[in-house]
Amino acid sequence: MPTPSSDDAFAEVKAKVDLVKVVQEHVRLTKRNKDFWGLCPFHQEDSPSFKVNPQMQSWYCFGCERSGDVFTFVELIEKTDKRGALQLLAERAGVELKKLSPEQKERSDSRKRLLAMLKLAAQFYEYVLWSTPAGEPGRRLLGSRQVKEETARRFQIGYDPAGRGFADYLRAKKRSLEDAQEAGLLRRDGTDFFAERVVIPIRDERGQPLAFTARTVRQDEQRKYINSPETHVYVKGRVIFGLDLARDEIARRGHAVLMEGQFDVITAHGSGVPNAVASSGTALTDDQVRLLKRFTDELLLVFDADRAGRQAAQKAVLLAAGHQMRTRVASVEGAKDPDEFLRAAGEDAAKRWEQLATKAPSGFEFGMEEAAAGLNLSNANHVELAARRLREWIAQFPTAIQEEYRERAKRWMGVSGHLLAAEPDERRNSGRPNATKVGKNGLATPPAGKKMTVGRYLLQLLAVRPVAFDRVRTKITPDELDEEDRGIYVRMLETYERGGVFGLEKELAGYPAEEQDLIRRAWAAPPPNVDEEVAVELAERIRLDHMKGRHSGIIRELSEAERGKDSERVARLEAEARELARAIADMERRG
Repeated sequence: MPTPSSDDAFAEVKAKVDLVKVVQEHVRLTKRNKDFWGLCPFHQEDSPSFKVNPQMQSWYCFGCERSGDVFTFVELIEKTDKRGALQLLAERAGVELKKLSPEQKERSDSRKRLLAMLKLAAQFYEYVLWSTPAGEPGRRLLGSRQVKEETARRFQIGYDPAGRGFADYLRAKKRSLEDAQEAGLLRRDGTDFFAERVVIPIRDERGQPLAFTARTVRQDEQRKYINSPETHVYVKGRVIFGLDLARDEIARRGHAVLMEGQFDVITAHGSGVPNAVASSGTALTDDQVRLLKRFTDELLLVFDADRAGRQAAQKAVLLAAGHQMRTRVASVEGAKDPDEFLRAAGEDAAKRWEQLATKAPSGFEFGMEEAAAGLNLSNANHVELAARRLREWIAQFPTAIQEEYRERAKRWMGVSGHLLAAEPDERRNSGRPNATKVGKNGLATPPAGKKMTVGRYLLQLLAVRPVAFDRVRTKITPDELDEEDRGIYVRMLETYERGGVFGLEKELAGYPAEEQDLIRRAWAAPPPNVDEEVAVELAERIRLDHMKGRHSGIIRELSEAERGKDSERVARLEAEARELARAIADMERRG
């Protein structure tokens, strides 16, 4: 393959291709005098400003002021480089770019034979599906999946009948069975590899079939889907399913919708989401991201709703970030995947999809929500766990954006910056496990990560000094305690109100075993300071932590409301957040 500086190769190719014909494959041209005019394919416009001069074999857009020759046009339209444009146009013109060695020529010829065989197979399967009685099982399956014929034909979906239908067709056409076997279309015994299956071509970005995925029509078949093997024309980690159909809509809408399965994409295109593509049944790869980046800088990730799907979305967010691509992550509500979501929406599919996409958080925000999933951010231990997960999440992004993401995470969680710092306090204090912070009245703050929470300290103090309930119960409500401490606090308070300072000793035998153990341990080894002022400080700290947790929750709700453009809800949440922030600030000043 020559380098782009090989003038002879460029000159030979340019002499054999007509710019007007190349452009007409992408732009509707109208002749005016000697020139041709059309709407520019490289920017949005309502009146034609794109001119092609057939004499000079050049083009110019008066709107975006781009210009060039046939190579420049192919570079831009195919999102490739000059080397790629030369190769594409050389294949079109039948120009052999360099003399190949015998091994290279054999490989090149083999590639051409396989591509031709795959194209022939796609045509055969499609014909069987729509034009023969043998295609009825395939038509029934597509009907059950609500795939209309118009959509199916765009994807060139076909059907391979039972037995040796394709093999017999090749014999009749006197075509090579060996090539078909090498392409993964026939088994070694000569039977069709995709027999009794709906067959979906996996095509490259230019529409050339490279492989197939096939879904069985039989209820007793355990392998629902089978796929072509990888060959020297098909490496699944380098192909994006549906890109040939979605590329123009991706450019128009400014983003690609990336899904997991082929039927997700087929249903999406039939439901008004024509910029949908899939990673062809594999985890997203660097090659696939580079391919997508030729067409857009933003991905909307819509994977399956299960745990595996969420994990795949997180990996895709990180991979895209490494290529400076923006991501958002949408969650299909009440469905296991986009296919099910869109089919259930029926005629409202496009509208429901727009609502889902509008609410989609950024990829980084999605990861933050995953880090806090299942945690109570009014619980100090849970906050530390969420912060640790967030530190791990942020550390996987490119270094250049980590500081910005730490700031965003800090605001989102409503925590101080040290919890999310690249070198958190607990790492700097390694080797000093007993390091503590001393507050007023000599109260020691338990080291981060220890099981002794503020709430548990308070319960031990009240077990030893029940009279402190008189002051504590005016400072906090049971709802402000962690769920694991709330029950025992209420039970101890009721016991105190019934039996006074000696009530706990009288009623302890009726407590659950775990709660009895906590109280007896406190009696055997009392906290270092059981002063009533300490009890009050503990209660106030619990209330403050609870308020901060509520404030963080409101901020998260506010982000969701802003994305959903719910102005009334935004105003209400902003007012609640301001009022709560003032109350928090007042408590911190008093403390």
